[in-house]
Amino acid sequence: AQAIIFALMDRSESELGEPLTRLLPLGLGLLYLGKQESVEATAEVSKTLDEKIRKYCEITLLSCAYAGTGNVLKVQNLLGHCSQKDEMHQGPAVVGIAMVAMAEELGIDMAIRSLEHLLQYGEQSVRRAVPLALGLLSISNPKVKSML
Repeated sequence: AQAIIFALMDRSESELGEPLTRLLPLGLGLLYLGKQESVEATAEVSKTLDEKIRKYCEITLLSCAYAGTGNVLKVQNLLGHCSQKDEMHQGPAVVGIAMVAMAEELGIDMAIRSLEHLLQYGEQSVRRAVPLALGLLSISNPKVKSML
């Protein structure tokens, strides 16, 4: 984790805008997959990163750390990020909603309703991520409702 953080800190502003740089926060998030509170120290360190990648890294870390927990507060937090106007971090927030909510059937149903609203009223960057999030919610339990 420390090596990835240092790699993100060493990147110039132009390098942080490249699409492949977004794989570094994803790798960092996967290190904390399902570990919940143990991500807090790394999340605090990620707040020192450049503004261009800070929110993206923070949302990816929290989404991966709370994946499969059904934590309603984290889902509400991610929904709040979807309503903001910054395009770079909205996609991971949408996918994060699905990752956190996929633990239980009731959470999946609530997330599908939220994603339907995002699909109707969200910005384009949000609408692009909704099909992936719907796919994650029904990965081993296909639903006709989400295929329509």
